[in-house]
Parts: sequence; structure tokens; C-alpha cells
Amino acid sequence: MRKGLFVFLILIFLPVYATFGSLGQAQGYLFDAQNAAALAGGPIGAAQNTNVALVGQNQRSTSPYSFVTALQSENAMLIQGAYAVGMDGIFGVAQRANVLGGQTQVPGVGSDLGIQDQFLAGAFTQDFARAGGNGAAVGIQSFVGLDVQLIISPHGASANVQYLGLAQADSIGGGP
Repeated sequence: MRKGLFVFLILIFLPVYATFGSLGQAQGYLFDAQNAAALAGGPIGAAQNTNVALVGQNQRSTSPYSFVTALQSENAMLIQGAYAVGMDGIFGVAQRANVLGGQTQVPGVGSDLGIQDQFLAGAFTQDFARAGGNGAAVGIQSFVGLDVQLIISPHGASANVQYLGLAQADSIGGGP
């Protein structure tokens, strides 16, 4: 009889305890991309190399007990292009892109809307070489990222949005 009563009480109080819990979600990404193109010697030539990386992440959680909905979305694109053309010399470009993005969301309980945190940071580097000959090297890098967070409850709404755009273009060229 005690075991049956205990299970019955758990089933009755479980939804009550669930209303005091909160949702939580996190997502993130890291681009650590390297790209290069080089041309050395020879009568005439060309080299190219391209990197493209995409991120598309979406999360949604809903609590049927507190009527709270939390949404997160991360979208980003990185493009790197390295090009070299010339004759009788050394021409080249080396690229590196490092981008880190993430977000965490913990909706609150009751009238508290909770916590939202986001970070999005990036850095580009490019190195060029030209020695002798006629020709050129070109490097182009671009990153665009957008992160969005929403918490919607009967007590209000909270939104957090961040955007980052980076671009870098360099070239080297010449003749004897």
C-alpha cells in the first residue's frame, strides 16, 4: 500500500515541480581556416584557391507549464580567396581566418525573463610574397555573422541580437 501511495504522490506532484524548472540552451561555432595560393618560377602560370564555410544553427525550447518559449539562431558565412599569376618569379598569398561565436540562454521563472549571453569575435591575417618576374598575388577574405536570441513569456519578452562583418583585401604585383 505504501509503494502504491508513493508512486501516486510522485505522479501528482511531478507537474508542480516541473513548473519551477527552467529551460537552458547553448550553441556555438569556431572557424579556424587557412588558405593559400603560390606560383614559383616557370615561364607563365596561375594559381587560385577558395574556401567557403557556412553555419546555420537554430534552437527552440518551450515549457508547457510556464508558457515560456526560448529561441536561438546563429547564421554565418566565411569566404577566402587567394590568387597568383605571373612568370619568371615567385608570387603567393597565405591567409588565416579565426572566428568564434556562441550564445547561451537560460529563461527565468515567474516574472524573471532570465539570462541571455552572446559573443562573436574574429580576426584575419594575410601574408604576401613577390620575388622577381612579372605578376601579381591577390587575397580577399570576408565574414558575415548574425546571432539572434528571443525569450517570450506571459510576463514580457527579451531580445538579443548581434552582427559582425569583417573584410580584408590585399594585393602585391609588379615587374622587373
